[in-house]
Amino acid sequence: MFTLLGVLSGMALIAYGILSGQATPDVFLNWQGVAIVFGGTIAATFISHPSSEVFRGFMAYFIIFRSGKANHVETINKLVTAIRIGQRDGVQTMQGQLKMVRGLFIFKDGIQMLANGYSREEVKSTLEDQVRWKVSRELKQRDLFHSMAQTAPAFGMIGTLIGLINMLLTLQTNPSDVGSGLAIALITTFYGLILANMIFAPIGGKIAEQAETNLLNETLQVEAVLLLFDKKNYVFARDKLAAYLNAGSRKKLVKVAGKGSLQKKSGLFRKAA
Repeated sequence: MFTLLGVLSGMALIAYGILSGQATPDVFLNWQGVAIVFGGTIAATFISHPSSEVFRGFMAYFIIFRSGKANHVETINKLVTAIRIGQRDGVQTMQGQLKMVRGLFIFKDGIQMLANGYSREEVKSTLEDQVRWKVSRELKQRDLFHSMAQTAPAFGMIGTLIGLINMLLTLQTNPSDVGSGLAIALITTFYGLILANMIFAPIGGKIAEQAETNLLNETLQVEAVLLLFDKKNYVFARDKLAAYLNAGSRKKLVKVAGKGSLQKKSGLFRKAA
């Protein structure tokens, strides 16, 4: 919600600056400049990154608009409830209830590994490797957009130099066109700065923020699997997982965690096919 609002408000402010100036809006539209800056940035990105990473990064651009705020209190509530069910009714019962719970993929994998007889260290190392590689893939997407943010202004300057060269070549024959020619030459620098600071750099920052959020969510799941393996009481598990949260979230967690049933929690399940 706020991501889209930020993009729209930023574009609105730029449009206001253009419309309130002396130049007509059509001066700021130059298709040659668009081709040089945007096309050049995309081409350089494909040169420096694998095509699969580039396409995955473009998909991440749309994902950031529909990603909601992470609710770690709800995640811990699910985990503690699952631990309580597992301790009370057994792992098989807990697995049956977890099959249709949204998210908790790391936790589900860990429970399956415990059911298969893996040792604690094998479970811990395998899940941590899974989390590490997932974060690494997400950070590659961040690096992709940060690279584009650095490349776009450079192509904007290239477009400006091309425009200046063309302007100087016509200086002797049409000296009255120097002002308008210089304005057109600078348009590509404008495009490069807009793309870098309004599109690419903010997206890279958003992806990095989501990667940190996902890392915490997955770390909680790994910790919950180990607590279940160690047969820790669900109250201790709640307090242990709550240590990852701030004071306000910990207070909310104490009121709800582990006190319900996974099956009765609205919104925790997908509809059966």
